[in-house]
Amino acid sequence: MQFSEIMDKSGVEQVSSQTNISIDNLNNLVEENFEKLTRVKSLGFLLILEREYKDIDVSELRERVKIYFEEHKPADENVVMVSKDSVTGASYDFSFFKWFIVAALFSIGLYLYTQGNLDGVMKNMEDKKDFFDDNKALESNVTDKEAKNVLVENSHQEELVTIATPVAPAEKKITLISQEAKNDAKHHKNGISEAEQSTESVVKEVVESAEGVVKKTVDEVVSAESAKTDSSVPKISTITINPTRGTLWFGFINLDTKKKREFMKKTSTPFDIEGARWLLVTGHGYVDIVSDINTIELADSKKHYFYIDSKEVKTLSKREFRRMNGRRGW
Repeated sequence: MQFSEIMDKSGVEQVSSQTNISIDNLNNLVEENFEKLTRVKSLGFLLILEREYKDIDVSELRERVKIYFEEHKPADENVVMVSKDSVTGASYDFSFFKWFIVAALFSIGLYLYTQGNLDGVMKNMEDKKDFFDDNKALESNVTDKEAKNVLVENSHQEELVTIATPVAPAEKKITLISQEAKNDAKHHKNGISEAEQSTESVVKEVVESAEGVVKKTVDEVVSAESAKTDSSVPKISTITINPTRGTLWFGFINLDTKKKREFMKKTSTPFDIEGARWLLVTGHGYVDIVSDINTIELADSKKHYFYIDSKEVKTLSKREFRRMNGRRGW
């Protein structure tokens, strides 16, 4: 059984657990990225695989490893023989140069101190350190989009002063009215008040009834439009990873639970997103990413990053991926 067949059958996580070989090193062996491994490591990993899987055949892979490192063998470096006397003289010259530098720095510091400039230099260095620390804190905690939207305004609150103008008291007028006239006026006023109250009550009932009808009609229209909009927008429920050229590594990260799921496949693989938010990373290979709303075709040998939810599949840069994943890679 070939190494790639065991990887497809058992999965990279199970092979890594059984052999104690890291997932990255296994992926490098599968993809034959020998430049990321040494000759000793590559051949050692193959021996471990033969020990753990009795029916595995890695002879062809071992030959490719040997051929690669034979072709990329570093050129022999020139050997320089140095006599003992030469080494001693060089050491003496180096020690003299070191003490010369120390004396020069001491002289410069003494000069600045005597001229009263040492405090200014130290303060300038502290200000630069605070500036770089502030920039580092902003870079760690503020995204590019948020930084562009920051607006600093100087607000000045004005006080409003009101000057009250004294008003002369109105003159009081005394009018004598008989008790009978008072009673007639009171009855007349009560009659008008009762008529007004009756009219107001009727008008209020009519207005409330009209408002109820209008509100009901508006709510029905809004509900119908919302239902129509929701039904017309397609939802993503499944993402299908379709490798188009050999075996492909890819992994999903749940943004809510931070759990990871990774695969090593060369056949089409559907993945249920379960209504959650996901990050997707694809390895070096050719692949089609098929969703319910679109298909993304990748025809290069680079890593790619995506954000996925029930509404969209969005391409991310490596920087955006690390920011959404808590400043971490895979």
